Amino acid sequence: MRPLLVLLSCLACLTPPAWAQLAPPSDELVKGVDSYNRGDLFAAFAYLRAAADRGEAEAMVNLGYMYARGQAIPRDPAYALRLYERAAKLGDAEGMNAIGYRYNVARPPDLDKAIHWYCRAVLLGNPRAMNNVALLFYNGIGVERDRDEARDLWRQSGALGNLNAVVNLAGDTLADPASSLADRGAAIETIHSAALKNSAQAQAILRQRGDTEVFPPALDMQLKMTLEPRNPAPGSSRLCGNLLS
Repeated sequence: MRPLLVLLSCLACLTPPAWAQLAPPSDELVKGVDSYNRGDLFAAFAYLRAAADRGEAEAMVNLGYMYARGQAIPRDPAYALRLYERAAKLGDAEGMNAIGYRYNVARPPDLDKAIHWYCRAVLLGNPRAMNNVALLFYNGIGVERDRDEARDLWRQSGALGNLNAVVNLAGDTLADPASSLADRGAAIETIHSAALKNSAQAQAILRQRGDTEVFPPALDMQLKMTLEPRNPAPGSSRLCGNLLS
């Protein structure tokens, strides 16, 4: 493996700083997230812009997502990245995750920088970053493939409410020929529950298994806006060092 752990070793001595603890979300942020998820993009943009202009880091990240996707405004990935960076400087874990994702999907990708930022977000308990690092381990991208490490990260992320991580873990259980019948049954129940919560990924898995049930409209949970968990426990991954030290 490349000397990636050397790059990340400094993370082992970090603990979540006081300024990284999120204050309660403003009314504008809550309304912006709700409006976005209802499909009212212009209202979402107005609310998030107002909250971001007042310095609310979480609003900056979600506003950045809208610029990155060209929703309600012309697409501007460069400005989106600046918003992520502003949020990250304020200690926002989702901003750090968003920067990591940009490096992850760049052409060509810069996986060292992606993992650096993902790990900073994992340290602060960000469930999306945990899911993203899990996918790197599961697929052996930039790191040696490690299914157990991926599963552990998915459990951590799922415990914080990340539906993609829940479905990824259940889907892996179904894909593993060593899974017991009881575990496979529990995985199917988990996936069915996620499908009822609009998960496009869960619905696709069930369709592939021949399920013809009528589900609610499918949504890509990667694109859904969610409020960040308040003061979560630090996440952990062997890639990121001892995050609890």
